[in-house]
Amino acid sequence: MQLAESYHRLGVSEIKAEHIISSGLLAQEFLTQKVRRGTVAYLGTPDSASYIDTGTLTPLPISELDIDDCDHVEALVFLDDEGFDWKTDLNKTINLLRKRNIPVIVSNTDATYPVSKNQVAMAIGGIAKMIENSVGKQFIRFGKPETQLFIYAYDYIRSIQPVMKHEILMVGDTLHTDILGGNKFGLDTALVLTGNTQAEDAAARISSSGIIPTYICESAVVTY
Repeated sequence: MQLAESYHRLGVSEIKAEHIISSGLLAQEFLTQKVRRGTVAYLGTPDSASYIDTGTLTPLPISELDIDDCDHVEALVFLDDEGFDWKTDLNKTINLLRKRNIPVIVSNTDATYPVSKNQVAMAIGGIAKMIENSVGKQFIRFGKPETQLFIYAYDYIRSIQPVMKHEILMVGDTLHTDILGGNKFGLDTALVLTGNTQAEDAAARISSSGIIPTYICESAVVTY
């Protein structure tokens, strides 16, 4: 619901909540099936924690976690780059994972996200990677370029109408998540140059990464 409302505030009223499939939904499905019940600690905002609050799972922000009383925590989820103190709560996260051998889910794998035409900010995927390297544990990722999200979306679309992969275009601003994920799933891909990948860097990044989009577009905005 919050994602749909964010589009509405931008004037895109055609996108409804039922049109949006997020990696948070896959994280919720995993927690429901594998963890089932108990306390799930999270990094993020209270709104983002709606994916955890399923009735049998209790979300607990890292900021409220008592590191000396954490035996009841059954999982940890990286949800959002806001809603916590970057020093105190990230240190607490590391120490939680040193004390508890629990599943760790990353619901958004983007390392950065654009905040203006020329600047980006650290995203929760980048924070998760930093913590993962620090504790030496393997986290579970549901965002792009992992195939689970594409399979989930493709199955959902085909449940509504028959569609083939060659009829779908994956549009994104990041080579290593959006474009790589679309390429791996067999979709045509369009790299837009208004976010993480800037026009002046595009050719060099494509050449060095070997990740080749089907199309390159200056913007995702369609004009008539």
